[in-house]
Amino acid sequence: MSVLLRPHHALCIRFFEGYGYDPDFVRHMNDVITMLQHDDPTVTLTGGCDCICEACPNNAGVICAKDYKVRAIDDRVMNVLGCHIGDELLWSKLYEQANEMIVKSGRLKDFCRKCQWLYICEKKV
Repeated sequence: MSVLLRPHHALCIRFFEGYGYDPDFVRHMNDVITMLQHDDPTVTLTGGCDCICEACPNNAGVICAKDYKVRAIDDRVMNVLGCHIGDELLWSKLYEQANEMIVKSGRLKDFCRKCQWLYICEKKV
């Protein structure tokens, strides 16, 4: 069974510390992270709401209420990783590629410059 995941969430998951919109979202995000790390499922890249978005207050059904903002990050991530919406790959492979090609290469700020949580992530790089 494949898990739907927005490409930029490979970055968010790496740095998540429990900050969020509300306790339900934080709890859900922690559950998703645990599942991904424990099960290493196949993920299908999506341009719409994914397994994380289920508990997000910005979830407007099939798209994010801030889609214009997150779509740009998704596009940059896919461009660097050489992947596309609909691609399927193991979570561990997506995570490692994003870590190597974006985080370790010092490009995180280029991808997440408009994210409200960037200051947290930059402290952990």
